[in-house]
Amino acid sequence: MRLRVLLASCLFAVFCLSVRAQQPVPAWEGKGVDGQAIHFDPQHMQRPALLLFWATWCPYCKALMPYLQKVYDAAGRDKLDVYAIDFKDEDGDPVTELKERGNTFTLVRDGDAIAALYGVKGTPGLFLVGRNAEIVYKRNGGDAPEKVEAALREKLGLPEK
Repeated sequence: MRLRVLLASCLFAVFCLSVRAQQPVPAWEGKGVDGQAIHFDPQHMQRPALLLFWATWCPYCKALMPYLQKVYDAAGRDKLDVYAIDFKDEDGDPVTELKERGNTFTLVRDGDAIAALYGVKGTPGLFLVGRNAEIVYKRNGGDAPEKVEAALREKLGLPEK
């Protein structure tokens, strides 16, 4: 009898954890390269979106960005949006940095407030938001760029490199 109660309690706990409401993905508005507003509304997305929180001074961002560009190129611009949200970057020139690195992401300037919405405190922060407005991938600190690329390819249904 005690075994049944214990088993039932465990199953109930697993059920409760699996149906726990997910936090909604925050919508935001940022400023683009030309000063124009960029709107991100996860409830009305046409395709998945990759949100990269980065800074020009960050060596880990510099190491990760070529791998993200490979994912972006493999998916195609009609199948994936990539936002490079610059934050904690008072002295850098993110426009020049992206050009020099060969990245074709949509740059969002001065993204400190956006980073706060997502709880991002350090660089690089990375989220893949699915078309169903859920975070389907979040980079864990210390994940190697190759591992991040492989995970994103899997989540997006892209062939391995």
